[in-house]
Amino acid sequence: MYTNFDEMPVTLSVEQAAEALSISTVSLYKLIKKDKTFPAINMGRRIVIPKDYLKKWIDKKVNS
Repeated sequence: MYTNFDEMPVTLSVEQAAEALSISTVSLYKLIKKDKTFPAINMGRRIVIPKDYLKKWIDKKVNS
């Protein structure tokens, strides 16, 4: 687990993002499929989440 935002890599795997959000990977896959505003990028067969866009998505959800 990361102790702060700056320690996180530039892009997160689904597993890393789920851990950062304190949810299961299954829940995150469901969120990615359901919420088209979630900042997930398909890179071949892999899904990555840019940490800066994840933070912006969270901020938007909190402020809406």
